[in-house]
Amino acid sequence: MKRLQFCLAVFAVLALSFSAFAQVQNGQFSGTVTDPTGAAIANAKVEVSNPATELNLFATTNSSGNYTVKEVPAGVYKITVEASGFKTVTNAGVTANVGTISHVDFKMQIGKASEVVEVTGEAAAVNTEDSRISTTVSSAQINNLPLNGRNVFDLMQMDTGAVNVMGVDFEQGHFTVVNGLREDFSGYLVNGVSNKGLSGAVVNTPIQDTVEEFQQLGLNLSAQYGSSAGSVVNLVTKAGTNAWHGSGWEYIRNNALDANYFFNNQASVAKAPLHFNQFGFTLGGPIVKDKLFFFLSLQGDRFSSDAVPTTITQESQAWRTAVINANNASALNSTAATLYSDFPTTNKGNPVFLSDSPTTAVSTDTYFGFDPFKGTVANYSNALCLQNGFGGYTTLQHQKLVSIFGVTPTDLANLAGTTCTSVPALQPGTIDRSASIQETSVSTFGTQTQSLGNLFNGNEGSLRIDYNRNTNNRFYINVNYLRETDSFGACPTSSCARGFAQPTRSLFPTGSLSFVHTFSPTILNELRVGYTQNNVIDSVKASGVPSIGFADGTAAFGSYNGYPQQFKENIYTYSDMVSISHGNHNMKVGVDFRRNIENSEFNIARPSYYFYDQVGFAADAPYLQVNGVDPGICKAPCPVSSYNPDPQAQLSDNFRHWRNLEFGGYFQDDWKISKRLTLNLGMRYDLYQRHHEEAGYATTFIVGPGSNLLGQIKNANVPY
Repeated sequence: MKRLQFCLAVFAVLALSFSAFAQVQNGQFSGTVTDPTGAAIANAKVEVSNPATELNLFATTNSSGNYTVKEVPAGVYKITVEASGFKTVTNAGVTANVGTISHVDFKMQIGKASEVVEVTGEAAAVNTEDSRISTTVSSAQINNLPLNGRNVFDLMQMDTGAVNVMGVDFEQGHFTVVNGLREDFSGYLVNGVSNKGLSGAVVNTPIQDTVEEFQQLGLNLSAQYGSSAGSVVNLVTKAGTNAWHGSGWEYIRNNALDANYFFNNQASVAKAPLHFNQFGFTLGGPIVKDKLFFFLSLQGDRFSSDAVPTTITQESQAWRTAVINANNASALNSTAATLYSDFPTTNKGNPVFLSDSPTTAVSTDTYFGFDPFKGTVANYSNALCLQNGFGGYTTLQHQKLVSIFGVTPTDLANLAGTTCTSVPALQPGTIDRSASIQETSVSTFGTQTQSLGNLFNGNEGSLRIDYNRNTNNRFYINVNYLRETDSFGACPTSSCARGFAQPTRSLFPTGSLSFVHTFSPTILNELRVGYTQNNVIDSVKASGVPSIGFADGTAAFGSYNGYPQQFKENIYTYSDMVSISHGNHNMKVGVDFRRNIENSEFNIARPSYYFYDQVGFAADAPYLQVNGVDPGICKAPCPVSSYNPDPQAQLSDNFRHWRNLEFGGYFQDDWKISKRLTLNLGMRYDLYQRHHEEAGYATTFIVGPGSNLLGQIKNANVPY
């Protein structure tokens, strides 16, 4: 081994959270300048220039011949070294990568400064400047690697220690676990600004063609990188140059170009529709040559498909028709009849025959209309029994069942008696109780949701403006916009088969501003301000229909009772870092502030009703109601009164206004003791303010007196 470097990383991380913010979007050049004998050359002038933008940065070697050029935007540079009594040396085509220290050494030859020696060669392939472990994905790789939906965050899984956990772990974090840590422990940065919400995961996904480089920082991070326990994903966007350049594209995925699955063909099942079009362009160039540049990109995404067909159980057409006809004949204002009429199932099915009366064990009984929460076969007598304990239907509920099945006045009197053992005779024109009221079918409905979120329906935009005022002052501003719409939403399988939907609208704008000022060749300061918004609205297509579920698993009605709801998160970040080079010490001192503002509404005005089966539904007799404002339909006695002994009106909605502030301060010293030994010394302090509800809506639950836990909860005090 020609070179051996020992790296000591000392990090004092006093707190961990789910965020990351630091100055990592630029690269750095460092190296040593020596004479032909290998002796260090002090006070040599080092110039780093970018031919594309005419950006020039300067440094001077110290007594050990070492130089450092900090905060170098990603790109290809020419490095020139001049020293009295030596020929000028230039090395063109040296790449500065995102968040990476590129080591480039120079060996000077004796001669006149007017003589120029040109050398070629990239920076050292092995990182000998710090101890962190990272993977950098270049723009060439980003442009040429196949990506489903062209989501650059899929490249996280190229890193060592990164594992795809899709279908295994369901946290926020692009289905990627790094180094065995949880998904939402990873941090995400765009141009050095936090791109992560309080619940984890990426907020804004930049357009692939705007990404200059992608870096994943894995282990042994320096103190400046903030407080993500997992990896730090660092993405940098492209900037304009003096040359005009642009691109255009359209990517198409269409089932017309696909072959069908073998087993679909075997079962004579048609191909599932899938239509995805992604189109856009980029344009970059100078506004003022050598000074002011822009890079613009716009992209549209159009996606529609069908959800994967799933087997479901639904009411039969005969049962649905009987309920509707009975309601029309008796005018009993049946809710079930109205919903059956307005929201029928879409696909035909195969009948599932149910027995006319229970003759088998409870575990195998298929008799419809029973109370599954009663304990013995005797209690499964029949659905129409009015005796207390056999369902507890009210007179009105019983009349709705009578109108469907048909019961004579004599039978009605028998059913209200104490024995309740006879089965009423059927009346002409009513449904046969031994006929099928259920059938198996397949749920089919449209979708605009795809795994990983790579395929979606929406519009994206990005604009970056860079201003190099002079050698000592550089600015940039970057804005990303992403709007997604989904006319179906994350639909429950069975209810969406009836045409229900939960449309969503999501906005994910981000912006950042950076100012880099060079005080001297050894002191540099960078100030950064960032903003990220996570704004999601979940609504319902049929807001007047409550959420209705069935204990026997038949197809449900309505959307999730927690919708509509809105979640809006505003993330403000402020950071400042001072870089100081002193002798063989390369020091960084900085502070980070992050302000989180979350406003949300969890609307529970729409209740949930639960029925044993379609017979109980036809009687408008739920056994349980949750949330919403209690209309009195399920006040005791209920079919299962122990679940809801004393129903009370619930809150109609739930607004929250959460706030918190995060602060971090750090000191990092990369001390180059010799060519073979560098110490990476750092410490960091983080303070995380406890989240508080601005309007005082948060509650504190205090268990009350009682002989058991249920009584203590019932007597609990919940002060506001």
